Amino acid sequence: MSFIGNFAAAQSAKAIGQYNQSVYYQQAAYARKKAAINKKTYDQVTKPLLLRKFKKDYSNQFVNALASGAEIRAGDSPYLALLDLKYNQATELVIADFNSEMDQTELINESLLLQAKGTGARFKGDMTARAENIKGVASLLSTANSAGYI
Repeated sequence: MSFIGNFAAAQSAKAIGQYNQSVYYQQAAYARKKAAINKKTYDQVTKPLLLRKFKKDYSNQFVNALASGAEIRAGDSPYLALLDLKYNQATELVIADFNSEMDQTELINESLLLQAKGTGARFKGDMTARAENIKGVASLLSTANSAGYI
């Protein structure tokens, strides 16, 4: 009669595998959605704020240079200070863009790994179910053999 338990275990293993797969797939979908939200937030909020700050900082530096009475000509110190500020701002923007892209890539990769875990969980459940079904059939045949039916 242990074959009944084996068949029940097979059904349970299969159901658990399907459930675990669905959980991992939901986590993967969440990670993809989070990546999309982060990207949109960076593009529509963070980057424009950063660009506005850069423009304000440049304007302040330019006005301060003019207020000091210095002329801004190519090669002079005030011009070089403004050029240095623009260079530093451009570098900071490139770094922010790079970090945003790396965050996006990391979240997409995380979603792919979660999806693969889901596939693995489903496979594990199916293999366990198959093994339990085989044990159940073997037990059933053994019981039939010992009862003299075979």
